[in-house]
Amino acid sequence: MLSRFAHLRALSRSRVLTTRANGSSRILSSNERSASTSPISHELPVDSLPRFPTLSTPGGLRALDYVGTLSFAHTGALLAATSGMDALGTCVVGTITAVGGGTIRDAVILNARPFWTEEPEYLYLCLLASGLTFAMWPREKEDNSALHFVTDSAGVAAFAVIGAQNGVRAGVPAIVSVVCGMATATFGGAVRDVLCNRKVRILHSHAEVYATTAAMGAISYLGMRRMGAGVRARVGTGLVVAFAGRCFAWRYGTRLPVWQSRSETA
Repeated sequence: MLSRFAHLRALSRSRVLTTRANGSSRILSSNERSASTSPISHELPVDSLPRFPTLSTPGGLRALDYVGTLSFAHTGALLAATSGMDALGTCVVGTITAVGGGTIRDAVILNARPFWTEEPEYLYLCLLASGLTFAMWPREKEDNSALHFVTDSAGVAAFAVIGAQNGVRAGVPAIVSVVCGMATATFGGAVRDVLCNRKVRILHSHAEVYATTAAMGAISYLGMRRMGAGVRARVGTGLVVAFAGRCFAWRYGTRLPVWQSRSETA
């Protein structure tokens, strides 16, 4: 009797596979068991990115993400060096400018581990850009070049779309996904301004709109997703709207309404 029971138990273990999802176990169906033994699919979920740039649409978005990271780290380091910070302070501020928005998105909004703990290449990119900027600062105290504007705008657009994707994958409401997109693109710069004793740019109208264009890009991505558009269409629309909005605001000096303070009206 005992030997029969042991045989049935071993047979059951050989047939039943379990998987852990969100800390709980469930029994896999026969279809899932056959899928688990089939060759691994290299197709990514629709709202995901490959680890490194590729020739696909998600891979291209990852490449723009790298461009934005380098550009943001450069501008953050430039401002830090101009504020009188040393080499360490320059690298810290440059890194925070580039990855601070995504860190706030993950740790505060989505209650997850910051992305760079699993993708340390972002830290390497930040340190590279910040270190080179500090070394070249005497020759480049300000960067108002067209190349800088283009890379910065591309970074805002890419960060906005990627932030929205993170919100979608986390299953949060659409409005929270928009906040994720805006935070990813702009909150690092907000922390930079605080560390450098400057007015937070995205909260004042002394410069053209910035965070608003990121929110527009995130909304466009989510809107195209809601309409069932493909990956290329939804990513492309989000990028174009954010980038075009940034260019329009810069060209025409578009600002949000603001009340004048008493000191300004006196």
